[in-house]
Amino acid sequence: MYTCIHVSELTSYIFHSSGDILGTALRNMDNLLHMPYGCGEQNMALFTPNIYALDYLNKTGQLTEEIRVRGTGYLSTGYQKQLSYKHRDGSYSSFGLRDGEGSVWLTAFVYKSLEQAKRYIYIDDNVQSQTLIWLASKQKSDGCFENAGSHFNNALKGGEEAEYSLTAYVVASLLEAGHSASHPVIRSGMNCLETAFNSGIHNLYNQALLAYVYGLAGREERRQFFLEQLDGAAVRAGKCTERFSDFYSRAPSAEIEMTSYVLLALLNRTKHTPEELSYISRIVYWLIKQQNPYGGFSSTQDTVVALQALAHYGSLTFSKKSLNTVEVHSMETPSKIFQVNDKNRFLLQQASLPTIPGSYSVEVNGSGCVYLQTTLRYNIHLPKKAAGFSLSVRTENVSCTGNYPPKFDLVLSASYTGNRNVSNMAIIDVKMLSGFIPEESSLKKLRYENSVVDRVDIKNNHILFYLQKVSQKEISFSFSVEQSLPVSDIKPVPVHIYDYYETDEYALSEYNTPCSPSSN
Repeated sequence: MYTCIHVSELTSYIFHSSGDILGTALRNMDNLLHMPYGCGEQNMALFTPNIYALDYLNKTGQLTEEIRVRGTGYLSTGYQKQLSYKHRDGSYSSFGLRDGEGSVWLTAFVYKSLEQAKRYIYIDDNVQSQTLIWLASKQKSDGCFENAGSHFNNALKGGEEAEYSLTAYVVASLLEAGHSASHPVIRSGMNCLETAFNSGIHNLYNQALLAYVYGLAGREERRQFFLEQLDGAAVRAGKCTERFSDFYSRAPSAEIEMTSYVLLALLNRTKHTPEELSYISRIVYWLIKQQNPYGGFSSTQDTVVALQALAHYGSLTFSKKSLNTVEVHSMETPSKIFQVNDKNRFLLQQASLPTIPGSYSVEVNGSGCVYLQTTLRYNIHLPKKAAGFSLSVRTENVSCTGNYPPKFDLVLSASYTGNRNVSNMAIIDVKMLSGFIPEESSLKKLRYENSVVDRVDIKNNHILFYLQKVSQKEISFSFSVEQSLPVSDIKPVPVHIYDYYETDEYALSEYNTPCSPSSN
């Protein structure tokens, strides 16, 4: 294989080579996204990929004791943390008891994942039974599930078909948890989906999810029907890629999740024709191209479903007979050569591309699979113009004189200006000024008394405020900041609001101390 890479940015560029489809993800299981993980859904996005990785390594005979201990350690820690988001009735929500009720969607996700985790760690059966009873209580007489609680990524709610997508997700979760298709809750849920089928499913996300559900339930004719519908909607870029799109161009996470469900539906049979395998490989090729440098994807659910699909594909196509030589050529510098074989398939080999801008070519010779990735790393200031949000920052209650350190309140005001009614879950990231710290009592007041802010975290001199959603109506809240160390020539620092699931929707502002140097 021979391909070219054209590098035109004046920054650092790194070339990676690995011999396993999950190689990059396995090295970064504790940090797949490099995003905040402060709510129940985000914790599960860290928890669940460990199950898929351990299953994959177990099926392919690659699970070492070292990896097993590390993976089960992550699972045990994640399980204990997830219990803090559990309600007394057995349900789960993103912010635990702070939320008025549990979320059907998140509870199904947690229930399925904990059942699957039983293969590796202890899970309390009594808690799981309570959770299943709660889920069953949310099923209506027609078999559909009522949309109790919140699902903060509103791009995946399916519009008018939201009830069907939620029911399909719950049914799939119960089947993945090991329950048979004859289970009363599943059987009733399938009746709801039959009603949906007869009414017509037009949303591509729901078509992909239903194809997967019907495959899990052993309903081959229904699975095939939706796969044929989806094939007609596939976006084909050249001869190598297949993907499915029904969302804004700024919502790649939804596109990745949808495509992953299609891949899972296609893989859910014992035998495949050469034509099917070719089709599947094109989807896998596109999915791998969407991975971030850490092995995850754009957001939480797309990472979970995509890694599940890739692990399934990897276990079906695994071969120990792999021996490849990868050469990276450049006109200006000596070639970089990597040897990829069975003994080092998990080793992430990398090299910097020294000449930027420049042209490079990659040549691969041998047998088996090699996964190549280039990573562009750069530091830039985000454009000042807002895209989806309005954000302002001002200071109040300023105290700069006397024998006490400078202190003031920081007032944050935000509204959503994008093309939906409300945003998904949003994060406001406030960087602290040099020498300043937040007043803990004011943050505590926000945590427990403010109806706008759902969670507050402090990480690396940043204050992270979690908001379930932001509407077109402006919201405001404040907290206090005080100086802990005298610092001269204090520079302004940024405040950043962004949509957790569509990070291209954001707004920026900045602030500085209102106290003059002479007052300090």
